[in-house]
Amino acid sequence: MSEIPQFVVPKNITVSQALQKIGKATVSALVILTGKDIKAVRNALKSLYATDRIHIGSYELSGRGKVSRVWYWGNGDDAREPVMLGKQAFIPHPDEAAAWLRNPI
Repeated sequence: MSEIPQFVVPKNITVSQALQKIGKATVSALVILTGKDIKAVRNALKSLYATDRIHIGSYELSGRGKVSRVWYWGNGDDAREPVMLGKQAFIPHPDEAAAWLRNPI
């Protein structure tokens, strides 16, 4: 999904027109397709989502390894957000932490 669709979408169109034409896209793809900055695209997606014109159809990993939403045109049920796909956070247990902490006791 991170690649841009094969057909050409003219610049200076709205986010809703771009999503209607291609059917689904991520925020980064919509930034490239519409020529608008990321804040304008996110604000447009927020207003379209609030009026039930778009929904979250799936999730994908971005180039940086973060989970990004894939927005689909039309009213529908949102896909469930995946559980941590990346690295797990380091949470030391007390017995493990005591081994590497300098503890003067």
